[in-house]
Amino acid sequence: MTALSSARNLTNMDSYLESQLTTTENIIFSENVSGSNADQSYIDSLESASAYLWIIISPIFLFVGVFGNILNLIVLRRMHFEKNPTLILLFLLSVTDIAVLLVGLPRYWARDALQFDLRTVSQFSCKFSLFLIYISMQLSSWILVLVSVIRVIKTVLPLRYPKTKIRVTRKNTLTLFCIVVIALCIINFHFFITNGVITEDGEASCTSLTPDFRNFDEYVFVYIDFLMMSVFPAIIIIVCNIFIYLVLKNMKQRRASTTSTDKVTSDSVSRVTRMLFVTSSYFVISTAPISLHFIVDSYVRPGSDDLTQAKLDMSFTVLYLFQFSHFVINFYCYTVTNKRFRRSVKKLKDEVKNRITRHGGLASDSHDVNSSAERSKNQSMDAVSKSHY
Repeated sequence: MTALSSARNLTNMDSYLESQLTTTENIIFSENVSGSNADQSYIDSLESASAYLWIIISPIFLFVGVFGNILNLIVLRRMHFEKNPTLILLFLLSVTDIAVLLVGLPRYWARDALQFDLRTVSQFSCKFSLFLIYISMQLSSWILVLVSVIRVIKTVLPLRYPKTKIRVTRKNTLTLFCIVVIALCIINFHFFITNGVITEDGEASCTSLTPDFRNFDEYVFVYIDFLMMSVFPAIIIIVCNIFIYLVLKNMKQRRASTTSTDKVTSDSVSRVTRMLFVTSSYFVISTAPISLHFIVDSYVRPGSDDLTQAKLDMSFTVLYLFQFSHFVINFYCYTVTNKRFRRSVKKLKDEVKNRITRHGGLASDSHDVNSSAERSKNQSMDAVSKSHY
């Protein structure tokens, strides 16, 4: 009996332990499922937020940016930009910024709003789109570099090195611009070789064609792009701005003893320099983060889980839109920071308003004439009607 009782107790104990173990496993499984559901919900939220940012902000940036840069072109044309090397570069900058906005933003809007990637239309569209977006963004950076260098030549050299004779002309300005364009074309020409449309599982994507090309794009070219679009331009622009700031500070201290003509010249230089300083500073702030993101993404994304990839995608969206804002705001920076540009904008606005008013007046006069003729016609008809009665 004692042995039988002990056997029963052991059996009950085993059943109890087994039930406890099963309960623990169920609890752990439930927690894992709950955590997995929470992660999936967070991933879905990040993906939805990223898509909505592109769908909502892209059209706003596109309209405001293209409209502002077209106004830039109109105002600079009225300021006779072709006579001033700095204004020539600002004109080319607006054209470049329009290209960036038209190539970049519609693609991401169509991708998230229509689930269609414009780059996958053909092999050429994939290659040319990549080439054009990279070269136009980098060219925008280097135009600001050229503008900064010209401002240094015009403001720093005459005061610090009065015997130095370096003339800034339209010819040498356009020559430098063409050299920059050719250099950037050479740097980015590899897109026509390394990238193309690949279809996997029925889904087409514009990407690197081979693993070797992918390694080049992900681990080599990201650094080249970072240097060419952010680091080198930022260093040159910051150094130029420091030189210009020191010179302007010196000019301001000497203003009390200068002639009125020198004061006018000083004010003119200060206004243009202030405008370019704001524009170039915003460029430095807006371009560096996304370039660093591309480098980090190259190392973190391969082999990462869905949550990490969703976070990287969200980071890309926010930082890339921030960079696009640089190509949107130039007109508004010029208007706020430069009196001459602001006066030209005001004059253009007044002329457009007067033209609309004049056309409105002509239309009103025409309407009055037509109304008078109509009344005369109606009176004649009434007279005829009365005679019939």
